[in-house]
Order: sequence, then C-alpha cells, then structure tokens
Amino acid sequence: MAFWNEAQIEPKRKFKFLVTFSGVTNDETIPSFVVKKVTKPSFSITEGSHQFLGNKFYYPGKLEWKEIDLTIVDSGGFSESIEGDNIGTVSNLNATDANGNTITQIDMTAKIFNILKKFGYQPPNDVGAQLAGGNFQAGSLKTFSKFAATAVVPAIKIQQLDSSGSVLEEWTLNNAWIKEVNFGELDYTSEDHVEITLKLRYDWAEFQIPAVGSPA
Repeated sequence: MAFWNEAQIEPKRKFKFLVTFSGVTNDETIPSFVVKKVTKPSFSITEGSHQFLGNKFYYPGKLEWKEIDLTIVDSGGFSESIEGDNIGTVSNLNATDANGNTITQIDMTAKIFNILKKFGYQPPNDVGAQLAGGNFQAGSLKTFSKFAATAVVPAIKIQQLDSSGSVLEEWTLNNAWIKEVNFGELDYTSEDHVEITLKLRYDWAEFQIPAVGSPA
C-alpha cells in the first residue's frame, strides 16, 4: 500500500507543525503563531579510517547534532522601558476589542534582546558606566554561561501534526541556546514581512511518537 492509491494513508505535510519556544516567563517566550519555518534536527557521524596495502576501511566515530534555523515574523510593538527587564513584554496599545479586552502586541526584536541580556550579554557602555567613577558592584558584570543560556529558555519543541491536529511526531531540543541571530533586511521594493532567523545550538534532540490521538 502507498499514499498515492490509498486514501487512508497520507504523507506528513510541511505546513502542519507547531514550534513551542517557552521561556521562564512571557518575556522570553516566542509565540507559536509568529513562527514561519524551522529546520528539523539532523546529525552526522564522524569516522575514523585504517589503511592496509591498497585498501582503506572506515569505522563510525561520534554522533554530532547539527544546528537548526528558526525563522519568525517580526511584530512591531513597544516597551515602557527599553533598558529594563521588561524588554519585549506585551505592550499596551491603548485600545480594546469588542469584549473590552486590552489589545496587545509583542515586539520580537526587543524580546530577543531581552533573552540575550538574561543569559549574560552586557553592552560595552553598560560595563564602562559601572567601572567609571567607582560605581562597580560585585556581581554586576556578566558574561555568557551555558547554565544561564539554557535556563532562560528551558523548553523548545517541534511538533508535526496530522489533519485532525493530533501530534504525529515530537522533537525536543535539549540544552538549546541561541547561537546566532539575523534580524533580516529592509527593501523599498518589497512588501514582504520582516523576518528574523535564529540559529539554535543544542546538545541532543529527543524524538518520540506520542500516543495516537494526543492533541498538540
């Protein structure tokens, strides 16, 4: 049997997926609906070799998981304090919907900078301001650490769905952290959305097929 002659059998589709990028708080969480595309985990196995006379023989070595790219659509918004810890938080647009609920918007660029600061980044002017004039305080100068990088966003999952919304497969990125960010480009001749691409490094990916009928 094959999917081209059996209506009950259907291949997995590229557009049926969800990405869960959950931070410790909403300030570090990237909503699933802004995700445009993501590369699935992949790996390679290194090799060793041995030569004997005119022949060469290969032996498997170590498994290495490859980085993945996550592309999101940048949404515009504002924060009450660009220098505060609430960079990228939900912003009040001073408007309400038909039910009286506050209409909010999240700035993805600001949110990524908030994540960056949470796992150790300090711009040079912040460092200089603390060192000048005797304002330095112990513990105030930060640098990157794996603990902080993985703690700020402890859960990143990729789920593929079927037509009923049930999870066909699930990938969990263990000890994942943001290695690279590209904030996109601007173009007077284009009407496309601004996109941000994140490159994620992780130690290993865990794959599982959830129980049949498990909702996303």
